[in-house]
Amino acid sequence: MGITALIAWVFYNSFLGCLVFPLIAFLNTRRMKNEAGEDFSKQLELEYREMFTSITGSLQTGYSIEHSFVEAGESLRMLYGEKSILRPHIVELNSKVRLRKPVEQAFAELAEKFDNEDLSDFAQIFRFGKRLGGEYVNNIRKSTERISQRVEVRQEIRASIAQQQLELKAMSVMPLGILAYMKIQAPEFLNSSYGNIIGIATMTGALALYAGCLILGKKITDIRV
Repeated sequence: MGITALIAWVFYNSFLGCLVFPLIAFLNTRRMKNEAGEDFSKQLELEYREMFTSITGSLQTGYSIEHSFVEAGESLRMLYGEKSILRPHIVELNSKVRLRKPVEQAFAELAEKFDNEDLSDFAQIFRFGKRLGGEYVNNIRKSTERISQRVEVRQEIRASIAQQQLELKAMSVMPLGILAYMKIQAPEFLNSSYGNIIGIATMTGALALYAGCLILGKKITDIRV
């Protein structure tokens, strides 16, 4: 509503400009959902990286894979508390294991709950590694290390593009800020753009161009890793 009111005031100097509210509400709601999904994925990534790190450490000290998941759940509790995304699922996994369900099957069920490539890959490696035997624990340890390294690389890439994304956010508000400043300090420069068909069409075109630039900038900086 605040964005709509600002656009109506700056671009149209009329309450009729609030008619763009449905479009802005739709775009903003979609943006918020996308950002919420991205935040969820990033948090999940941090947590399963910690889970794999804990599992690797437990295996190196001689614990069984079953006990390693217990230690991983405790690590997540200490780091993220009740807000942890992954810990409730680890607790459920450990409960299934105590009821004699194979740990690799319990983890496969956990991985199915998340649309995540790393968890799915580990579930397959886990299942086939347990079935084939051999250096089972060593193979699991190497797999968790590789996945942890892959997550670390993705986080480094995100950090390197974070500055560009911050610059985009700053540039996004500058046009509105400049127009608002002109309306307050020198309204005579914009008065001719209000209350007539040519002015309304010009400001609508400028608003469409502004929105298009925002979408383009978002696509350029939205690098999937």
